[in-house]
Amino acid sequence: MVSMKILKLDGGHAFSRDDRAMAGANVEMKNVTNLDQYKLATTDLTPYNVLVVTDFIDQEHLFENKEIIERFLDDGKIVIACTHIFRNWLSGINPFMPRTIRNHMDYEMKVTNMKSIFRGVDMLELAYRKGVSGFYARGYHPLANQEVEVHLAFLDGTPITFVDRTTTKGTIVAHSGRDLLTYETGENSTQLISKQTLEWIESELALLDREKEILA
Repeated sequence: MVSMKILKLDGGHAFSRDDRAMAGANVEMKNVTNLDQYKLATTDLTPYNVLVVTDFIDQEHLFENKEIIERFLDDGKIVIACTHIFRNWLSGINPFMPRTIRNHMDYEMKVTNMKSIFRGVDMLELAYRKGVSGFYARGYHPLANQEVEVHLAFLDGTPITFVDRTTTKGTIVAHSGRDLLTYETGENSTQLISKQTLEWIESELALLDREKEILA
């Protein structure tokens, strides 16, 4: 079994939990190392097999260092982008587009396959907080590659979270919402997201490892 070693870029903002690798319960997360985003270019990424980019990240800085992310993917690793991408720092991902909203139901979502990291999550609990909708996803990244695996979509089928295994030698997860690993607390079904994301990472690393063995 491939050991999961996640490097999470910390944007240094209020939602990144004081520059620490924390779960929502303020407990250090196993297998996750937090890194100041501005140390990306001076850090050896060799020990890590997953790079998580969180919301409110400095995308101009990522764009200046996009070759580092490309090399990470060329090594057959995973990049999970939980943000609204507006600069071309991630191969094959189009810029974020805000969703056209006519009423609150336009923010509602659906799970698109049985292996989705959102399976078992009540979509109304995900979309609404205290009766207000739009707390989860307010837009999307238009697909550049049609050969993707969609995990979450708006009700009209517009993808919110998808997996791209063909644009690079690695795996890209493009997610136009908050950090998937922070959904550990709470009293509703959304706490499944973090747990199931980690399970998915584990299985995806095993898949990438088998592909490397075949190509060796």
